[in-house]
Amino acid sequence: MSNQKIDPAATAVGFFRNGFYCSEAILQTYNRHLDLGLNETAIRMASGFGAGLGAAKCTCGSLTGAVMVVGALKGRVKTSESEKEVFELTKELHDRFKVKFKSICCRVLTRDLIWGTPQHHEFCDRFVYGAVEILEEILNKEQ
Repeated sequence: MSNQKIDPAATAVGFFRNGFYCSEAILQTYNRHLDLGLNETAIRMASGFGAGLGAAKCTCGSLTGAVMVVGALKGRVKTSESEKEVFELTKELHDRFKVKFKSICCRVLTRDLIWGTPQHHEFCDRFVYGAVEILEEILNKEQ
């Protein structure tokens, strides 16, 4: 854990407001906040999840960014390791995000917005912030 105290939700929203996609913003935040030790190649993987999977506007990048954090913390690297915990936490994250926002689909969440406008980014702050709030609750419960 980093010695530097940060507000992960505010930090992620800050990254998002400064041009990172929601998935990138959340992974960047937690790489610093939890000292995940992800190198640039690992961080780059978050880019493809932006705008709902490569601008397909499918699964919200805030959710996929948070799932990447769960995977970095609880995922497996050998088939002999269990996926049970990472699956349980990912499902909880998914289900709570869906309850909170009524959808996980970027297209549904942003349907009334013009993509790329300041209003779009202001509106999407809530998804970045909300995904991190849920993630924080899940991670704090795990400690």
